[in-house]
Amino acid sequence: MSLESHLRFLKQMNIKPNYSALSREFKMDRHTIKKKMEGLDAPPKGRRPRPSALDPLAGEIAATLEQKGVSIAAAYWYFKNEKGVTCSYSNFKHYARTRGLADGKADPTPHPLYETAPGEVLQCDWVESITLKLSDGSAAQFNLFSATLAYSRLHYFEFTETKTEGAFKRCLCHCLEWLGGAPRKVLTDNMSALVSVNKGRRSVHPTVRQFAADIGVDIRFCRVRTPQTKGKDECSNKFAKWLLAYDGRLASTEEIAALVKKLVADVNNEKNQAIGVPPSIAFGKEKEHLSPLPPARILREYESWSHSCKVPQTQLVYFRSARYSVPPNLITKTVQIEEEGGIVYIYHAGAVVARHESVAKGVAYQEGHLRAALAATGADESRIDAYIETTLSRFKELGGGA
Repeated sequence: MSLESHLRFLKQMNIKPNYSALSREFKMDRHTIKKKMEGLDAPPKGRRPRPSALDPLAGEIAATLEQKGVSIAAAYWYFKNEKGVTCSYSNFKHYARTRGLADGKADPTPHPLYETAPGEVLQCDWVESITLKLSDGSAAQFNLFSATLAYSRLHYFEFTETKTEGAFKRCLCHCLEWLGGAPRKVLTDNMSALVSVNKGRRSVHPTVRQFAADIGVDIRFCRVRTPQTKGKDECSNKFAKWLLAYDGRLASTEEIAALVKKLVADVNNEKNQAIGVPPSIAFGKEKEHLSPLPPARILREYESWSHSCKVPQTQLVYFRSARYSVPPNLITKTVQIEEEGGIVYIYHAGAVVARHESVAKGVAYQEGHLRAALAATGADESRIDAYIETTLSRFKELGGGA
């Protein structure tokens, strides 16, 4: 019988302990035994938490963690980037939990690992329909192309507003260039942009087969409703939730696209629990096993998934027999244009800078673009409204839209 059990028995029987005898039996100082006896079932003494360098940020940390979908890791990334927090993640997590700012519940779902050889597999997917509120109160909805090398866990995100076949090809080509080589296989799920599924039968689009042949990569698809097949990428997609800590704190989609690039750099320099080192270090060994990149002309062909052109001084870019306006600050810069679902998207530096309803011909000129251009030229403000009204009405007469 242990000392504690013995003392509890004596207490229940209301027997006064012989501390000298107990000291000889359990080879422990009698005063220590007496202290244990007196402390049985006593409530633990309260301990005031030590002051922390995070205390001035406690309110903001609590508010950030209350945002839907924001994890402790996401909050830590935000405060490390924007508030200069220098403590380790484990200390930040301990502070949040001991101060009651976050719960300590963990996901009990098992995630068995299946390891592959270096350079063998790149798992990829979309992180769909992410919404961030911008600082002006408007909402920005976008997607992320997500890819993970199965061996090193090196991860790649790319900002995109569409999930078309063309967007997949463009993003995958960008990813291969970023890696500096190609894996032997690309594993993805049955995204509708690439595969048609009818009554359980899967049909890969012929253009996707041609794309795979052109870039020299074997594109394979998970069995239907088995996303765990590409579990390493699914696991890495949790990093996308770190962006949620920036809800309401960014001014534009351009800033979101830039933040995504920083996210890629940061997660690849963090220690990965599965392999014990940062993916950027493990990639040093995997890179030598990648196949050479496809010819540059092929990559360029698939990266021009959309029309690409330089913006003239008219602010109007030509696309499929019509012209579409962009903000005046893009004059002389190169933009990319894509259409999906009757909407024309115009991109610059990976972010959407203009959206228009598709028109068959004529000019689609947004009032905001025209107003900004007139203001930049020093036009008489008293006449701007009348000029805009007349100009836009004439564009509509020509077959376009505002």
